[in-house]
Amino acid sequence: MRFQLRSMLGIIFAAVGVIAVAVVSPSAMAEKRVALVIGNGAYANVPKLTNPANDARAIEVLLRGAGFQTVVTATDLGASRMKRALRDFSDEVRDADIAIVFFAGHGLELGGTNYLIPVDAVLERDIDVADEAIALDRIHQVLEPAKRLRLVILDACRDNPFARTIKRTLVGRSIGRGLAPVDVVSSDTLIAYAAKAGSTAADGETTNSPYTTALVKHLATPGLDVRLALGRVRDEVLRTTKKKQEPFLYGSLGGAEVALVAAAPVAAQLVSPPAPTSTGGAAEIVRVCREVESVTSLSMLAVLEKQHSGTPAADCISARIGELKAAQSAAGPKPGDTFRDCPTCPEMVVVPAGSFKMGSPDSEADRSADEGPQRTVTIAKPFAVGKFEVTFAEWEACVAGGGCQSNETPSHEGWGKVRRPVINVSWKDAREYVGWLSKTTGRTYRLLTEAEWEFAARAGTTTRYHWGDAIDCSQASFDGGEKSGCYYNLGGKLRGTQLVGSFTANAFGLHDMHGNVWELVEDCYVNTYKDAPTDGSKAVESGDCKYRVLRGGSWGNNPQLLRSAFRSWIEPDHRDGYQGFRVARVLLR
Repeated sequence: MRFQLRSMLGIIFAAVGVIAVAVVSPSAMAEKRVALVIGNGAYANVPKLTNPANDARAIEVLLRGAGFQTVVTATDLGASRMKRALRDFSDEVRDADIAIVFFAGHGLELGGTNYLIPVDAVLERDIDVADEAIALDRIHQVLEPAKRLRLVILDACRDNPFARTIKRTLVGRSIGRGLAPVDVVSSDTLIAYAAKAGSTAADGETTNSPYTTALVKHLATPGLDVRLALGRVRDEVLRTTKKKQEPFLYGSLGGAEVALVAAAPVAAQLVSPPAPTSTGGAAEIVRVCREVESVTSLSMLAVLEKQHSGTPAADCISARIGELKAAQSAAGPKPGDTFRDCPTCPEMVVVPAGSFKMGSPDSEADRSADEGPQRTVTIAKPFAVGKFEVTFAEWEACVAGGGCQSNETPSHEGWGKVRRPVINVSWKDAREYVGWLSKTTGRTYRLLTEAEWEFAARAGTTTRYHWGDAIDCSQASFDGGEKSGCYYNLGGKLRGTQLVGSFTANAFGLHDMHGNVWELVEDCYVNTYKDAPTDGSKAVESGDCKYRVLRGGSWGNNPQLLRSAFRSWIEPDHRDGYQGFRVARVLLR
């Protein structure tokens, strides 16, 4: 693959020839451009956000592709680390021409002042905010030395959970919805909000928020002034959110146009081959092909491949993706590695081999008789497990691909689709899905065996749940009772499923093994482990095969049913709003 990538570069260099030099202006080459990118999603004291880390990585790829010399990216920063990141970045800004700070996560407006929230913030009282959060004014100060453009991009107007719990100690100090408007007094400074002042922005039910998705599409358009680019971002978000979210821009620039990616000079256009319309001219193709040689993240390459789709640069990116996948295959997968076999396939996590005690000890509270006798089960080889339960988006890809014809439109019960786990699917439906995945990818996908499921759920633990013996509403989606914050029936309306990944992963990197939806596995149900196989890769295919096993509990069950050892069963063709599934994949080596 290295030879193929080098050869492809040679072809592209030969095609553009010496004109590549002509399309890069000396001023653009001399200009220093720096960026700090932060994505905070793993909040410790309020519900987590799914997309900020993804958003940060997408913006990092965007800015590196736009030729920024320095892009500092960090995710899930506490207050001290966030302050240090800003302090260190101020050194980069000192002699910069263009400086950008991007932040995705929770933001807060208190008494007319805006704050960005670190992941460890507690914010019990309004007077704590100045100590535990980062004032937007601090970002202004850090960017002040930049000579040509100072740009702050805040995908931080998400609905603020602290507003409902924070205690007000100062009379007249208000806590607003969203962020407050800002009066930008510094010249050549822009502050871009994901949603206009006083309103909130969506985290999104796809890989990225609606705002970041639009930024990736428009912000680095070659030759497009940044003000017009952000205007296109606004229009895109209004369209995709059906006018529920309107981005807003504060500040002003002078009369000169400022584009993050320069357009090719007219003289170069006259002698060069036609440039791809979506990503710029020949110089950009050369630059992208050079840069992807050092990129080792498959997720970043996937973003780049989408950004440069339909251009010669996409061939270089595809070759690099193939090269990395071949290298991974040759080296063998390592526990914790993640991958997707296709853009619409589930994200998979490599789970290690090992042995464990399956079932529950006699002393475990709420134990059922069919959880024993405990025995040692061995998982002889690493295997891959879905990082999340299969989502509606992934199910609909199967329907569109002609694979899931028995159940083309499972109901989401009004709770939403896309990144929510697919529900109202049966064991037979799940088998149809893994068959389609196997055919589509050329790999062997299947349901987990019951032993593999418990091994994956426990992730090396022996407690009731992977985090310990107690459970609360911040750890899983379940019915905690009417007085808890997670009662399944709120005002006569069923609470329903949560977005996959809403809760912290276990030690293997797997989310929602407890709660959200019951997970169908391969095995026939038997009411004892007495004669069950000790080879964890083997499913029980005898016994009462009128029923198949369910594991993990759901959003509508009490916590006892979410235990790692608890077992349930269902008819193979039964469908309801409490059950879904996740997949396993046989590794090549």
